[in-house]
Amino acid sequence: MKKSLIALAVAGVVSAPAFAATANVDVYGKMHVSVSSIDADTANVPTDTSISSNASRIGFKGAEDLGGGLAAIWQYETTINLDGNNAGNGGTGSMRNSFIGVKGGFGTVFAGIHDTPMKLLGRMLDNFGDTLADSRGILGATSLNGTNIFDPRTNNTITYVSPDFSGLSVSGAYMTDMNEASNVVDNNDNDAYSVNAVYKNGPILLGAAYEKQNVTATTDRDMWRLAAGYTFGNAKLGALYQSSESTNAATEERDGWGVFGSYAMGAITLKANYLKANESNLAAGDDGANQWTVGVDYALSKRTTVYALYANVDNDSNAKYGLGTGVGSTDRVSGGGTAISGGADPSLFGIGMTHTF
Repeated sequence: MKKSLIALAVAGVVSAPAFAATANVDVYGKMHVSVSSIDADTANVPTDTSISSNASRIGFKGAEDLGGGLAAIWQYETTINLDGNNAGNGGTGSMRNSFIGVKGGFGTVFAGIHDTPMKLLGRMLDNFGDTLADSRGILGATSLNGTNIFDPRTNNTITYVSPDFSGLSVSGAYMTDMNEASNVVDNNDNDAYSVNAVYKNGPILLGAAYEKQNVTATTDRDMWRLAAGYTFGNAKLGALYQSSESTNAATEERDGWGVFGSYAMGAITLKANYLKANESNLAAGDDGANQWTVGVDYALSKRTTVYALYANVDNDSNAKYGLGTGVGSTDRVSGGGTAISGGADPSLFGIGMTHTF
């Protein structure tokens, strides 16, 4: 009986579809949940306890050798909302970086949905990315409109990534349509492009990026960004400076900057960010903000980490920056989904857990 079962199993493997024998597919993902107490510092708004699924995801990727040093590559990645809130982060099943392309000695070219080179440069430094203290809440947003985000993941994107030249690489992306309104027919007048150059060699990180977005017939924006990082021993330091201009009903010009630091002690990593959105040139003025965050990670294993953090945003009287990624209404919704008042100083304390696979 046992021999028959073994023979049947072997026969099943031998007769499996051809693609199963040649497929090269990796399954990967990240589970990330936090529990936070959020104070919107706004009249008649109580402190909110929020459970958040922070960019939890599952992905599949693969490659096929085409010969002659050329390979086909593909990736499909989708959001998993572990808190059950399918209205947040695009909802469970919303696509993240997903594409198909080729790579070879010339570099890599792919098309689909992907983070812009501008966004990727900022992600290299942030100690609290994909949490409610994410640096994009200050550095990725303007004060004109809640959809004016300088760190997007864009649809209709063609991306080129160069080979590594002794630590130096360049990336460029062209987006054929940047119109956020889903019911508007694609229009190449709403296009965008984004480029970066990054040098990573030993403990040194240096980077620069520029992005131009033609969002609608009357709205356009651009930004340049510089970044630097240095690692010595168990400590890491980083700094970022950027300048943006966004034209809608008015033209808003604003500079911003951030400093980032971390120190590892065995399983424990201490982290801190300080972010600043300078006052803009708008007539009303007094619309700058800063955010500081401190936190500690404890690695239970190479793939599982628990953490705690505290973050505070200090808004000028006409500013409405909140916590999170900066996505939301003109009232700068906080991480807990509460619209904050101008000049409010929202804050949060949170604990969380991540597991990668």
